[in-house]
Amino acid sequence: MDKIKIIFLVTIVALFAISCSKEANIVTPTTEDTPSQNNVFSEFYTTSNSGLLDNIINDIDYSINIVKIATANGYTTFDGANWNTLTTYNSSLPSNKVNCIKTSGTTTWIGTDNGLVSYDGVSMVIYNMSNSPLPLNKIRSLEIDYLNNLWIGTFSGGGLSKFDGINWTVYTPGNSNLPNNSVATITKDSSGDIWIATANGISMFDGLNFINYSTSNSPLPNSNVYSIAIDNNDVKWIGSNGGLTRFDNINWQTYNMQNSGLPLNLIRTIALESSTNIWVGMAGQGIVNFNYTTNTWSHYNSNNSNLQNNYINQITIAPNNKKWLSTENGIAIK
Repeated sequence: MDKIKIIFLVTIVALFAISCSKEANIVTPTTEDTPSQNNVFSEFYTTSNSGLLDNIINDIDYSINIVKIATANGYTTFDGANWNTLTTYNSSLPSNKVNCIKTSGTTTWIGTDNGLVSYDGVSMVIYNMSNSPLPLNKIRSLEIDYLNNLWIGTFSGGGLSKFDGINWTVYTPGNSNLPNNSVATITKDSSGDIWIATANGISMFDGLNFINYSTSNSPLPNSNVYSIAIDNNDVKWIGSNGGLTRFDNINWQTYNMQNSGLPLNLIRTIALESSTNIWVGMAGQGIVNFNYTTNTWSHYNSNNSNLQNNYINQITIAPNNKKWLSTENGIAIK
C-alpha cells in the first residue's frame, strides 16, 4: 500500500513539473509577432518590376510629378510610367553610386561617390577635387538655402562647402568651428540659418559662427547624428544613434527604446508630415509614425507589415502626401 502511495505521489509531482515547464515557455506577443498587415504599403519598386538598376536606394527627390532616385547603380527618374537611368556608361555621370539629390529650379544637383553633378536634363557639369575647390569627391548631403546657395556635405574628410554658382567656401574643423568633417544632413530653418548633422553632434551656422551641440555640452543622447528635420515652429527633430530628440531651441526631449514606443535607437531619417506628425526611418526596424500630440507610436516593419526591408535610408513625402521609402531592397510607398 505504501508503495502504491509513493508511485501515486511521484506521478502527481511529474505532471505538476510538466505543467510548470509549459507555462515557463509561454512568450508574450510583441509588436513584431502580431499578424501581418498586407495593405500598409501600397506599391513597391525593385529591379524585378521596374527600371531600377539597383535595389539599394539612397535618396528620393519628388519634384513636380517626377521622382528622382539615387541608387547604388545610377541616377534614375520615374514619371509614373517611364523609367530612365543615367550611369557612367550612357552619360557623363562620374560614379554609379549616387548618394543624394536636390532640385533647384531647372537644375538637379546629384551627389555621387566621385564628385558633384549639375544636371539640366540634357547635359552635366561635373565638379570634383581636380577642377574645383570641392574638398572631397564623396558627396553625402545637399541643401539649397533661401539665397539659392548650394550647401554640400561630404563623408569623413571633406567637411561642409557652400557654392553660389561661382564662388566656393569650405568649412572644416581645421579652419572653423565645424565639429566634424563627416556631414550626414544639412537643412535650413525659417531664419535661413543652416543646421548640420555630423559625426560629432549638430551645429547651427548663421553665416558667421557655428554653435555646436554634442553629448558634452547638451542633453543630446549620442554624437553620431544622421538626420535633422525642422518643423513650422522651428522645432528641431534630431535622429541619432541615441534615438529621436526634440529640441525647441530651449528644451530637449529624447525618445528612445526605454521611454517610448520607439523600437530601435538607430535613427537614419526623419520626415515631417506636420509639426506633430513625425515619420522616422531606422537601420533595422523599418519605420515608426509618431504623433507628438497624443504620444502614440505606430511601428511598421517586415514582420508586422508588407514592408520588404527594414533598413530605411530616406523617407520622402510627396505632394500627394504619399511616403516614398528608400530602402536597402527597393522603394516602398505608403
